[in-house]
Amino acid sequence: MIKTISLNQNTSFLRVYHKGKKTYHKYFVLYCLPNRLGVNRLGLKVGKKVAKATKRNRIRRLLKESYRLMEPELLCGYDIVIVARTESVTLSHCSEVSDALRLMLERIGLYSSQE
Repeated sequence: MIKTISLNQNTSFLRVYHKGKKTYHKYFVLYCLPNRLGVNRLGLKVGKKVAKATKRNRIRRLLKESYRLMEPELLCGYDIVIVARTESVTLSHCSEVSDALRLMLERIGLYSSQE
């Protein structure tokens, strides 16, 4: 991840949840809040209610890879939190996750395709 660092403090997650914009999808919920750092900070939340540990880790890996692939097209300077829903267990390919993530990022205004 070139322009992204990890968001890993609980207070940062709570700030993004309460003050940020959000968009929904069948598989994920995306929260976004501008920061003054000039880089994106990414936080992933896959709760225990979603599935067992192996499936939660799989979802997390798919999300990280999808984000990494579309990172050059994203605007900088935002805190992004992605929360997985229970339906995300059915996802098996990175392309499905990428499509869902791209749709949410376009809705919220972070994805700037240069095509």
